[in-house]
Amino acid sequence: MQFMGHMRGGLAAGAAAVALGGVSGAISLDDSALRQMLYSPFASPDFYTLGGMFLTAVFMALFPDIDTPSIPQRWFLRAMAAVLVGLAWQGRMDLFAVVTLATLAPMLDHHRGWTHSLATPWVLSAVLAVVWEYFRAKEAWLSGFSWANVGRMLQDDWMYVVAAVMGHYTHLLLDLPALRFVPFLRNEPDHH
Repeated sequence: MQFMGHMRGGLAAGAAAVALGGVSGAISLDDSALRQMLYSPFASPDFYTLGGMFLTAVFMALFPDIDTPSIPQRWFLRAMAAVLVGLAWQGRMDLFAVVTLATLAPMLDHHRGWTHSLATPWVLSAVLAVVWEYFRAKEAWLSGFSWANVGRMLQDDWMYVVAAVMGHYTHLLLDLPALRFVPFLRNEPDHH
């Protein structure tokens, strides 16, 4: 699958993740919450949760192919650099570290290596939760790293893990050779 196919898959996975977040009750989608998101989105915490879930799914749909030198890779890395500048500007060094690690991770191995594994989104989510907990402990004057906090974070923020899994599995599904014959997917046999 070419970049645009994976981008379309990521957008679909992001929309599905947001829908799942609303249906499951992880995000409040009652009338007043929707009105607040519509008229003053940046004041609504659910707006950030929805955006985070959507972007996590899109990120993970593109994640396995970011190690391949290409024009999409350059644009992806530029977008991540802009995100990192924004996080640094806001003083969110915990998220800065998580996004940096997630962005660089695909380049640690050869293409179609561990990034194309079914376990990748689960393992990556756990590793990023550990990094986040490290920063929490560090900001609390090194009051102690806690594996219980890592587990609690993964449990409390399960919707981001599900969004990561949905985006990543969408990528793997679109890479299946059997889908090369579905015309609207334009799955090329020599895409890698």
